[in-house]
Amino acid sequence: MALRFAEELLLLLLKEEVGGLAAVPEAHLDHTLAGAVLMDLALENRIDTDPEKLVLLDPTPLRDDLLDPSLARIAQDGETHDAEYWVRRIAGEGERIRTAALSRLVQAGILDASWTSAEEGSMSLSHGVSRARRYPVVDGKAQQEVRLRIMGVLFRDDIPEPRDIVLICLADACGMFEKILTRVELEQVRDRIALVRRMDLIGQAMASAVRDSGQDAATARKQVRFREIPVVKGLPVLGSAREAAADFAAFLTSRYLELGPVFQIRLLRRKLLVLAGPEANRWVNRQGRYHLRSYESFRGFAEGFDAVWALLNMDGRDHVRYRQAFAPALSRARFQDHLGLAADVTRRHVAAWPVDRPLQPLHEVQRIVADQMGVILAGAPAADYLEDMIFFLETLLTTAVVKQLPPFLFARRFRKARTRLEELARKTLEAHEPGGGGHHQSGDMIDDLIELHRSDPQLMPETDMTAMTLAPYLLGIETVANTCAFTLYPILKRPDLMERMTAEADAFFAEGPPTVEGLGRLDVTHRVVLESLRRYTVTPVIFRTVANGFEFAGCRIPAGAPVIVATTVTHHLPEFFPDPERFDIDRYLPERAEHKQTDAYVPFGVGTHRCLGAGFAEVEVLLTLAAILHGAELALDPPGYELKMTNVPTPRPSKRFKFRVVRRRG
Repeated sequence: MALRFAEELLLLLLKEEVGGLAAVPEAHLDHTLAGAVLMDLALENRIDTDPEKLVLLDPTPLRDDLLDPSLARIAQDGETHDAEYWVRRIAGEGERIRTAALSRLVQAGILDASWTSAEEGSMSLSHGVSRARRYPVVDGKAQQEVRLRIMGVLFRDDIPEPRDIVLICLADACGMFEKILTRVELEQVRDRIALVRRMDLIGQAMASAVRDSGQDAATARKQVRFREIPVVKGLPVLGSAREAAADFAAFLTSRYLELGPVFQIRLLRRKLLVLAGPEANRWVNRQGRYHLRSYESFRGFAEGFDAVWALLNMDGRDHVRYRQAFAPALSRARFQDHLGLAADVTRRHVAAWPVDRPLQPLHEVQRIVADQMGVILAGAPAADYLEDMIFFLETLLTTAVVKQLPPFLFARRFRKARTRLEELARKTLEAHEPGGGGHHQSGDMIDDLIELHRSDPQLMPETDMTAMTLAPYLLGIETVANTCAFTLYPILKRPDLMERMTAEADAFFAEGPPTVEGLGRLDVTHRVVLESLRRYTVTPVIFRTVANGFEFAGCRIPAGAPVIVATTVTHHLPEFFPDPERFDIDRYLPERAEHKQTDAYVPFGVGTHRCLGAGFAEVEVLLTLAAILHGAELALDPPGYELKMTNVPTPRPSKRFKFRVVRRRG
């Protein structure tokens, strides 16, 4: 099927250098997409339109998820209205149209499929389209990429195709060219745009309807008076710090239910604005890249390595380039290529666990994950450096990110740990150089790092390479290990889950070397992991600074304000997850699929900084738990223990959570 106008308009709006769509006002874009849908319906002979009226010709569905909902709406109305009326009505479906169009572009192989939702993460053309500037062949024909076509029309005197005239009319109506062209370029083509607009009366009429309705909607929004941001009451000195430290997720959820999606809290001396709930997740996915900045929140993280930049404190085009460079190494496919290696690492550690002696799940899993990440991503195990990693990372997060304690309290030991980790980074980098004597498999993350430094030493200078070399180890022991440890609790607490998961693990390993197909049959294990990611999310909020002020939920959020986006409040709302505090793996059965609700299930974050290794991490947790249960029979110690959490610097199980090996298996 040829591309629809809405799809091509979004492709025209795509700015790959920032990994998303150009910042056209939402009201204008929604009305333009509505006009695009109506134009396609007209070309399909379902409606007829002129400056005076829009008439239904044929209500027969097209079996097209982009057009059929709007066609049905027109058919159900039963009255005749003008085009502007229907542009206004269908603009209310703007989010549906945008999501459907972007998803179709992924399915068609035009947009990169490395992101999992139509508006999450970094968006770019697929590699083939980006290089050839042609779309995949449809009905035996290859179509030239839309921006190349439209720029050719504007900057040459060629006679445009009728379809491109309509695209130019619609794009001009929403001010799109002002976003994708420079001021000088816009002056060069302004007369040409005006000329093209006059070439098609229907396109001109539809564009006029789009322009008028969009401007009216934008004007109405500007006239709305902003309300004051609600303030959470707290103690004189502590503010809400004590309540937040006890259970940060519960605190934010209760305040969201009380005050709505935006409110202000005070944690000791820090005043923070909180954006929460599905409204916040939706807004960050769609608009966050233009208004929020991560630099201030994570500047201290990079400085802890004596670096200027690390992935966490970057934004804009450099951040997009970093993600593109490291996406293959941190992908789900990368871990799946090394299932046997990861299983062997886990088996060795489990085999060394003493029988009938209390063990801390978090620490034991951190050792496994450090070695898995080291071997797969950097070519060498790293468990010998684990204690230094844990202390270094926890101190850095506590002092430089959440800022709960002053750095001088840990200065001496912190310097010692950093020296040890610098040694690990140096050895790792040297082993990857030609003749370095390393045994890594070519194409791992460190190879990508060295290649990025070689090809662009300004983007990846030597001063920042230590931080990026250590990143896979540190992020793994903080996120993957915490998730594994949390997941062990409901397994140990519920014999029915342990029995079912153990049976799956035994069958999986009985088939021989681990395979992707076998991993897909770990149904109960997978649903347990999904529920643990919901119930015990290890990154429940993201810290940002407002770079450009904006309106949110009727409030004006000022530039420069420090912000918390409480992404996982949705995980605890009964409208998305009934009885949300209950651990229920049946939520993920096909007939319920609660995790597939838009903007509700976000264990790996939202927006441009959504965890780059989300797929890698999910499969790693899945395989690691299967290998543990296959290798040993475990029991809670003591049997009646109730899970307690520590929330600083990030959520993790209390050190009092322990298990013991009852007997060895496998």
